[in-house]
Amino acid sequence: MTADDSEVWPNAHVCTTMMSLATRARDADKALATLEWMKRRSADAREVAPTTHTYTTCVQALDGAGRWEEALGMLGEMKRAGTARNAHTYSALVRAGANGGRAGARAVVKLIPEMKRDGVEPDLAIASALISAFGVLGSEDNARAMLRAIESSGRATDSKLYVDYMTAMCRCGNYEEAIETFTRVPRTTFTCTAVMKAYAEAMDWKLAEALFEDMRRDGPAPNDHTYSAMLHAYEKSLQWERAVRLLNQLTSEGKAKEIHHNIVLSVLGKCTQWQRAEVLFRDMRELYNIQPSRVTYSTLISAYGRSGKTDLARKVFEQMLARRIPPDDYTFVGLMLGPASEGNFRECSKIATEMKELYDVEHTVHTYNTLIQAADIAGNYDKAVEVYDELLQRGIEPNNTTRELVVAVSKRGANFYDRQQKTAAVASYAAGLVGVMGMALGRW
Repeated sequence: MTADDSEVWPNAHVCTTMMSLATRARDADKALATLEWMKRRSADAREVAPTTHTYTTCVQALDGAGRWEEALGMLGEMKRAGTARNAHTYSALVRAGANGGRAGARAVVKLIPEMKRDGVEPDLAIASALISAFGVLGSEDNARAMLRAIESSGRATDSKLYVDYMTAMCRCGNYEEAIETFTRVPRTTFTCTAVMKAYAEAMDWKLAEALFEDMRRDGPAPNDHTYSAMLHAYEKSLQWERAVRLLNQLTSEGKAKEIHHNIVLSVLGKCTQWQRAEVLFRDMRELYNIQPSRVTYSTLISAYGRSGKTDLARKVFEQMLARRIPPDDYTFVGLMLGPASEGNFRECSKIATEMKELYDVEHTVHTYNTLIQAADIAGNYDKAVEVYDELLQRGIEPNNTTRELVVAVSKRGANFYDRQQKTAAVASYAAGLVGVMGMALGRW
């Protein structure tokens, strides 16, 4: 965007509309470039100066690109520019943080006092976003209190609020409350899809399937997210045959998307149906003209890894690189699954080193979990604790899988050293394992 003194400059409204278009296209860089242009030009033309709506739109653009830290940084820019913040600004900020995982959710919860200082009361959109943030943090009491506050305020509610609440309860492991909530809210495509996800997490694919069939017969009409939820329910319960059947139906109806194929690839991998996964991967490209993404390749690599087909996993990895698709942490987890299942910690460690040194992919909680699993299977409990300690030292947030692994390792390790009844030093180490278990429990 350029202009000279002889040209008519667009005003803030026009610029913000351009940013909105960039946001829809998930082009955060273009939105930021527009914001910077507005700030530079505003010294000569005040009508170009960024407004509250401009900054809010930029927050949404950064959120859509997964750049939550930069999104929250917009609040500081608004303060320095003396730009007012409103309810739309805070709902966008909170939503961006909630989408940023535990670190992002913690950051936006701290914005509540700031919001009060700006005289902004939580409206429906802010409450909904905060419920999502509390769900990410596993704080079901706060999520529940927020819902009750909105319901008792007399304000109108919407399906988005209840979808966020049911999702939050699922994240907190309270599937029963998510399901109970569904019984007292309107049936929409979104609420039905949310409760299907709760059924999936509760490992009750039959209830999910019954609701899905009701939707297809009587409405509300399912959408792509509903199909994903149903396939996910099959995946969680390892119902690979039903997943394949549904995918075939969706394909015949022209409704199957890449994500649906990926979920079925995943369940086939979990059930060690690697040959079927191989055929599905080939059909995606040759029959359905779906170009595999990094997710698709990583899912197939995991399918081979879970089936102990390490060489085939590596072959697909090389094909992925040949297509100039960069790997991510899930790709390397897939490569590690085969050796991890055999307790081959050395090979897993080698892959983890390759991940960082050759491909500049940072270690995540998922790669650390796989290393802990490999050490556990090998009976190398001190190495498992060492990996867990490294995870904490690097400031990586453990997840529920980490918790389950560390608690199991601590118990098995303590029992192992107790059975060995070796030296006092070993007994002391066993006690240390129990201490690590307590530390792990205290983090969640």
